[in-house]
Amino acid sequence: MSLKSLIPNPIKTALKNIIPLSVIDQLEIITGERDALTPPSRMIFIGDGDFKKVGELTVSHIKDLVGLNATDRVLDVGSGIGRVAIPLTKYINPPGGYDGIEIVKEGVDWCNKEVHKRFPHFNFHHLNVYNKMYNPRGTMQGHELRFPFESSTFDLVILNSVFTHMLEADFERYLAEISRVLKKGARGYITMFLLNEESRRLNAQGKNKYERHLTPFTDKTMVYLQDLPESMIAFDETYAREAFAKAGLTIQNVQFGNWCGRENTVDYQDLLSVSKI
Repeated sequence: MSLKSLIPNPIKTALKNIIPLSVIDQLEIITGERDALTPPSRMIFIGDGDFKKVGELTVSHIKDLVGLNATDRVLDVGSGIGRVAIPLTKYINPPGGYDGIEIVKEGVDWCNKEVHKRFPHFNFHHLNVYNKMYNPRGTMQGHELRFPFESSTFDLVILNSVFTHMLEADFERYLAEISRVLKKGARGYITMFLLNEESRRLNAQGKNKYERHLTPFTDKTMVYLQDLPESMIAFDETYAREAFAKAGLTIQNVQFGNWCGRENTVDYQDLLSVSKI
């Protein structure tokens, strides 16, 4: 029997209201609520569901859709607080390596403190890019961004729920930078929301997974909240394919998700496998 199961929930709640946050973080480890390579619950700012299970499922999708080699140089755009990086530590070994870039500094700091110190070939970089939802004090615009890496560096790029929170100009700039830093023949695993005949129809029928219909934001996008479009944004599929192609990236395959109300899908978001021409 774990210590966690011996402490009544009301007592745990009361303790969390009166003791310092650093002590709460350690208490989660002592009680078995998390291990040292799982961030404190108060710091997790990405997605829903079980942190470890979602990360492991994502890595499983990456392996199935685009492949994963121990010696890959991996770029994780929107690395969050390590949800994908942590399970990747089981697969990527020197001379392979991992670089994560993230706009939320707290996530980067935690990953460098806890992940990098255990796996020195895993590195995390903060880019202070403005995003109305995730980094409203950012000093850099996404459409002006240059990734801090040399051209033709990476074998694999991962963007897990990044374009779901990004406006058109930033989307196109990120695609250009992704293409620049990828080696020829490199692969990409990307999740996003694509608007096509089926997803538009299901949205109009009120079958999407949200509390309201998505509404047009531009002629190429639909959003969940007009006053906070970065909370959830979907791109017209034809426009998205053209943007990928313009950047020198080919969409090899799409496995459509259930976000719009589809049934019998692999995952929630649309999963794209991409290659660098």
